[in-house]
Amino acid sequence: MGKSFRTVSFAIFLVFVTGDAFAQCAREGEALCQNGQTYRCEKTGSELTPIFQNVPCVVNATGLNGIWTGSGHQSPAGAAGADWAIAMTIGDGAASIDYPSLGCGGPLTQISRDDSSAEYRESISYGQDKCIDGGGITVRFFKGNLSWTWVGQADGQPYNAVAVLKRQ
Repeated sequence: MGKSFRTVSFAIFLVFVTGDAFAQCAREGEALCQNGQTYRCEKTGSELTPIFQNVPCVVNATGLNGIWTGSGHQSPAGAAGADWAIAMTIGDGAASIDYPSLGCGGPLTQISRDDSSAEYRESISYGQDKCIDGGGITVRFFKGNLSWTWVGQADGQPYNAVAVLKRQ
């Protein structure tokens, strides 16, 4: 049983103990609450990895819940320009996005969520010819506002957008 076997065994162990932890670790020692379970961000090699702690937790979802609006700024600028309106609705079990000035939007699939941040996968259900489908959205609640980022690509070209959304 050589060194490579131990490395592979450890990698399999890490996959097992992290389970379905999709949340991104921002700093070592950070605790995440996901699907009612606590994960602690630990350094594994050069990466931060959420490690399952077997401790139940409850997400205080009211910080994120609500209707949020603002103006997004895209880089590189799309056909409709670099700035456009955003309306995002977040609830306990569902979320949606609307880009009123672009004429597109649709439901969001939640990837991860804790008391102050969430990640979603966008599914454009109307105006598909006007917006990029399948982008990833990350939101963070900070000082009463929502820091909003979007990343995606179309025809091999990466795009990103940022916004600060205000609760309505």
